[in-house]
Amino acid sequence: MISFTKYRVIIVSITALVVLVTLAASYHLLDFPNVSLGRQHPPPPPPPPLPSNHHPPHRPPHKAPEEPPTTPEKLQEQEKPQQKEEKMTPEQQHAFIEEQRKKPHLPHPDELYSLKRVRKVPEKVTSTIFMFRGDFSSDLYDLFAIQKRATRYCDKDTTVDGCDVKLAKNYKWGTLSEKLFDSLELMCKAPEKTDFYVKIDDDLIMPESKLEDAMRTMAATDCQVAGGIAVDYGFYWAVGQIYIFKRAVLEKICPQLPVTNIFHSSEDISFGSLLNTTDKSMFCNLHKPENHWHKKYKDRRVEIKYYIQHNERR
Repeated sequence: MISFTKYRVIIVSITALVVLVTLAASYHLLDFPNVSLGRQHPPPPPPPPLPSNHHPPHRPPHKAPEEPPTTPEKLQEQEKPQQKEEKMTPEQQHAFIEEQRKKPHLPHPDELYSLKRVRKVPEKVTSTIFMFRGDFSSDLYDLFAIQKRATRYCDKDTTVDGCDVKLAKNYKWGTLSEKLFDSLELMCKAPEKTDFYVKIDDDLIMPESKLEDAMRTMAATDCQVAGGIAVDYGFYWAVGQIYIFKRAVLEKICPQLPVTNIFHSSEDISFGSLLNTTDKSMFCNLHKPENHWHKKYKDRRVEIKYYIQHNERR
């Protein structure tokens, strides 16, 4: 016969076991799917079936954020001047130019021959020299070697001889910027490119040897555009009697052609507007009269002077 003490021990043991099982189930230590601890809510009803003609909404594919430009080509794309779709009126153009001229003048670039050589001076470079020929030009267009060597761009209906390329339009003094851009566009499409491009006036006086030496020296420096560098338009530009620029400059200009809004009637200022930069290291001065002269030259034996200037006959 079991004593009262043994009954008490059995009852206490059973009670302790029930407590332990309850605690274990509440802490998910044991898996009792049929044991209910506390009040449970009934499961939510299933969603109604979709109609047969239901189509899920279109969600565009995830697009990764664009990365900032890291290559020189992408950076150059960002630096391009934005061309307006509508052409400015003469009044708007004049106001815009005057606003540009109010900007503080830029510091003058260094002279070509004072620049540090960052690479070896090449023995020879390739170049494309070009000039505009028109009714204002002298009949002695090939008097000097540098003009004889140049590719001469003429108007569509010109009657003068000595034309290498006849453009598709006629121009006048106030549209020389357009003539320059049309000429550059042909150079961009040329199958072969040269190391340098040189725009000269028909009244430039410069020995060919001086030009060759300037280009070879320029090739050894970081200068990209050489000439008489002006600083008065909020960007650098080279005076039109002569400016020399490297192939990389032409390649930067080509995607901008044809130009919708021409910045200025003067082709040299408009050329500078395409580059649209204040980076002084890109430019270097080619001083005169050390290596070239414009309109006139005189020494102890020779005197040369152009009496009628092309901008006097419009």
